[in-house]
Amino acid sequence: MSDASSRRGRGDDAAAADAAAAEPGREALPRRAILVLGTGLFGLGLTVGGYGAVVPLLVADGVPAEVAGAGTSAFLLGQALAVLPADRLTRRYAPRTVAAAGLVLAAVGAALLATTTVAAVLASRSLVGLGQGGAFVAAMVHVGRLTTGDDTATAQGLLGAGFTLGFAVGLAAGPDAIARFGTAPPAVASAAVVASGGLGALALGRADSSWGVPQVGAYLRALRAPVAATLALGNAATFGFLVVAGTWYADLLSGAAVPATAVLVGFALATVAGRAIGGVLAARVGDAATVGWSLVGQTVVLGGTATAVAAERPALVAAGVVLTGLGFGVPFGPLFALAFTEIAPDPGVTLVGMLVVGNLAALVYPWLVGRALVATGTFAVGLGTMAATVGAVALVWTRTVGLARA
Repeated sequence: MSDASSRRGRGDDAAAADAAAAEPGREALPRRAILVLGTGLFGLGLTVGGYGAVVPLLVADGVPAEVAGAGTSAFLLGQALAVLPADRLTRRYAPRTVAAAGLVLAAVGAALLATTTVAAVLASRSLVGLGQGGAFVAAMVHVGRLTTGDDTATAQGLLGAGFTLGFAVGLAAGPDAIARFGTAPPAVASAAVVASGGLGALALGRADSSWGVPQVGAYLRALRAPVAATLALGNAATFGFLVVAGTWYADLLSGAAVPATAVLVGFALATVAGRAIGGVLAARVGDAATVGWSLVGQTVVLGGTATAVAAERPALVAAGVVLTGLGFGVPFGPLFALAFTEIAPDPGVTLVGMLVVGNLAALVYPWLVGRALVATGTFAVGLGTMAATVGAVALVWTRTVGLARA
């Protein structure tokens, strides 16, 4: 197939990306798409990370801890339900349109967090999850169709960094912002950022593709492949558990003799730094090794943090919380890059499997940590359970994907 025919039907952004890649010294990344979609994902990160500051308010108002944690479970379930329809829609319509619809829906959910009734909170988190599921898949597909090779991993990593940065800001600034202004202004602000990304997405160039629409059974068959299933579990132990941690860390630190805001800022910065470190490590030792060894390290750190909580060692708890930020951040980019390599089936199908299984596997943990807190009066059991789960995923990873550079 000629260069001209391979570009036909991919749209203006795709043709520009191909042309840029063919000319030395020019930027091949679709920078406008990354900026616009990354802004929407940044806003999503703000509302997801900021929910950690809402949980203590709910508990203080008499809402059971497990119910407060169920808000995050609703978010993860919403994501799981949205990603398969989103992938199929991106094969029939422009991914930018699917991304815009998801971001607008999520903006409505983010605004609902202005009210902290249980009904409003659960509705908010459900809509944010549904919207993020659609927007995340469509954004990844959009830039994936405009790039090739290392540029694909870089572009998708930058999109993920937008969400991670927003999550970090929401987590670190949320407690002070809510204490000073109440819940309404932060909720409206995050909704406005999400909506701006959605409206901007409609103005992006098309990124069409000749990808067909697979039968629904193709998604189930893909997950029978050990590698694809392991990527999904890796997503549960990284992105899924990052959201779980963000739900409970503010409450965990509020009862410890440590400067909670400073520790949350440290955790937030560590998640962002972990993204950059993950890219450097992946270039040197490979994506599979980066993810595998980071899972091993995270098992140790979460286990150590649980032990420090049980032993009432606040300084060690604070150090553990910050280090888990690295553990959640490092594997994110390499993990999703693996979905777009030859070790996985159709990238869109694999991405759906990663997000569906990953979110379903993780969604019980926000409730579980809250339930364990009610039953035992400590976060040690919940954190210990998370550590054991990450360790199990690390073991599965070494037996299927492996730790080799290839």
